[in-house]
Amino acid sequence: MRHDALSCDHALELMSAETDGETSASEQALLETHLDDCADCVLLQRRMRHLHRQVRLRPAEPVPNLVATVTDRVRPATLGRGGWLRPALAWVSLVILVQNSAALVLGRVEGADVHLARHLGAFGVALAVGFAYVAWKPQRAFGLLPFASALIATMLVSATADVLDGGRSALAESVHITEVVGLFLVWMIAGSPGWNGWRGLQTMRVRDRLHTLRR
Repeated sequence: MRHDALSCDHALELMSAETDGETSASEQALLETHLDDCADCVLLQRRMRHLHRQVRLRPAEPVPNLVATVTDRVRPATLGRGGWLRPALAWVSLVILVQNSAALVLGRVEGADVHLARHLGAFGVALAVGFAYVAWKPQRAFGLLPFASALIATMLVSATADVLDGGRSALAESVHITEVVGLFLVWMIAGSPGWNGWRGLQTMRVRDRLHTLRR
């Protein structure tokens, strides 16, 4: 039986290279010529291709349906009846911007030097920008809430200490009511997180356990 100067061992190497797509045009032609006259190699090639296909292709693994879990944990924006929350927050952000622009640009804050006044103005303007961004993109409310809460909480602590020390009057510190109102609006737009929080957490845990048992 003529094998055209190509041994079966060499043909096996070419078949392995062919499976990986690494044969050149001349090698492929030489292999096909050999296979025309060698039934054993033809059978071996079929087995190699079948095995290669089984290795490369396998049934897709089942993927759990996470739609319910994800939708339970997202916080879509809540705009209130008639969508009044966004315009209200936009107005609050404008008021805060006006209140702090003078401190940022001119460095004027009662009881503070120019450097400190500009720092306070920068924080106020940044907060106004954050509120304005939530009014524009209400779905971002939940992300801004931790930062705004921490900033306004520390600001209120500082304002209370100043009033108790006699450095500032309660009337002068009442300007911070605007920030508190803005934080409340962001909290409402974010879906009022923390309201019935323990009950919601327990519900999510029960659903997670049921989902685990179903898998």
